[in-house]
Amino acid sequence: MANTVRIRQINTELIRSVLRQSGYGTKKSIARTTGLSIATCGNILKELLDSGEVLEMDLADSTGGRPSRRFVYNQDYAHLLLMYLRQEGTEKIIYSSVINMGGKVLHEERSCFTEISLVEVNYLIDTFCSSFPRLKVIGIGVPALVNKGIIGLCDFDFLIGFPFAEYLRKRTDREIVIENDVNCTAIGYFRANTDQNTESLAYIYYPKEGNPGAGIVVNGSILQGNSNFAGEVSYLPLGVPADLQRKIQGDKGRFSYYVAKTVLSVNAIINPGTIVLSGYSFTPEIRELVLQRVTEEAPAGHVPGLIFQEDIHDSYVEGLKFLALKKMSCEFELVRK
Repeated sequence: MANTVRIRQINTELIRSVLRQSGYGTKKSIARTTGLSIATCGNILKELLDSGEVLEMDLADSTGGRPSRRFVYNQDYAHLLLMYLRQEGTEKIIYSSVINMGGKVLHEERSCFTEISLVEVNYLIDTFCSSFPRLKVIGIGVPALVNKGIIGLCDFDFLIGFPFAEYLRKRTDREIVIENDVNCTAIGYFRANTDQNTESLAYIYYPKEGNPGAGIVVNGSILQGNSNFAGEVSYLPLGVPADLQRKIQGDKGRFSYYVAKTVLSVNAIINPGTIVLSGYSFTPEIRELVLQRVTEEAPAGHVPGLIFQEDIHDSYVEGLKFLALKKMSCEFELVRK
């Protein structure tokens, strides 16, 4: 029975995917593209029509027989809230946007606070849930270690040890996705800027006056580790205690040396195709020093490809969008071979 339900979910996602990519389709064209029978397509399309997820267009032009019914995916069937909590130096930020199923931004705002607590988070989420009644998924990024929806190490003390995902699920009656900030950014960068056949990528982020973290993507998926600790590069034994790492960003010599050692360590363990370094402290001079040190110390033929991205925002939001949309599709992704 479980396998039958799963197959039904996969077939439904196949039809959704075809309609999103092609714009519209008939039962015959969808069956031809998916490899499903016309009867199966017809049954699933009826369910999607009844739920409002698919809409019927004007009839297709006739070639002699009865005109075919055409179907289009309803991009506004559901809306998704993307939100992240972020700290850069003394600035504390909550970014929020609401998108439809096609990724179109319906509303966007950036709020700055002297302090952030559950009060501010709840107020914003309640406002969006009220303003967008079709909101079905809330995707949140946090500068924290997240394990099964429970927050561990975190830049915001009020979240430490808090079952954030379960709390929001009960409070809002929506699907909830909560993920580490750099994991979101890494998968977002991977999706937007690389060939999807790229085997691996590491994204290392140095927040202003903060400790670094890395997101690692292997075979298109975020590497979480046994306890979701993968990517916590501030704990690498490189001779700079975690509580001092945020203080050396203004020292170009020490900072470039420490960054290069982190890159070389990640390269030796993961050997990703690309390593992205992000943060406002990467001046042109520091970038050059890092490149020089890495090139000199990496073995010939194993020098990692380094890319610098000043701000994480675009990749971060792209990653949140991907994870939230994945939640809408039974948390699996169809991969075209």
